Amino acid sequence: MLGNTALQFYILVLLVMLFVSVYNNIKQKRTMEERNVGEHDLIKRAYYNPITELPNLSNVKMVIDEQMNRTTRHKRNFLLAVIKIQNYHDVNMHSTEYGKTFIIEAANRIVDALRTEDVVAHTTDNGFVILFNEYLEKENYNILVERLNNSFAEKLKINSSTFFDFKISIGTVTSSELYTTSEALINEATRQALKNL
Repeated sequence: MLGNTALQFYILVLLVMLFVSVYNNIKQKRTMEERNVGEHDLIKRAYYNPITELPNLSNVKMVIDEQMNRTTRHKRNFLLAVIKIQNYHDVNMHSTEYGKTFIIEAANRIVDALRTEDVVAHTTDNGFVILFNEYLEKENYNILVERLNNSFAEKLKINSSTFFDFKISIGTVTSSELYTTSEALINEATRQALKNL
């Protein structure tokens, strides 16, 4: 009789230990998942714009630097463009919700006007950088700029009574020995865009 009670106690202890082990495993797995989500969010915030979810300035600079290394090895040039949405701040002052919708629509229009291999980054509140990832002939540069301009021809309809025009300026620069860093290329393209205001 005593042996039977000891066996029951032993089984009960084993079940409790098993339950505690399963509980600890679930808790540890949940902690790991939360940590992974936290790390993913940190990476996303560090390298992507929170509004458009496009790469941000830090992200695109790394991509441009890699492209510069490749083009130097192959003795080729590439095109970089900066687009400024001139009237973004006016729309945003009207309503921050309209401003958000406006800049997301701008991002979508830029992405839709380009090829999948081109990189679009949302680098300032009203600015985008485009890295054209293929080596292009200079005579094709104007075609790309025209395509981008055309993508903003139609007004944005917010609701039945609210419409906004897009006023944009585009600056372009070709990689060369004059510009040895991604920052120098972006600054020159930005200067060209501001000159075209």
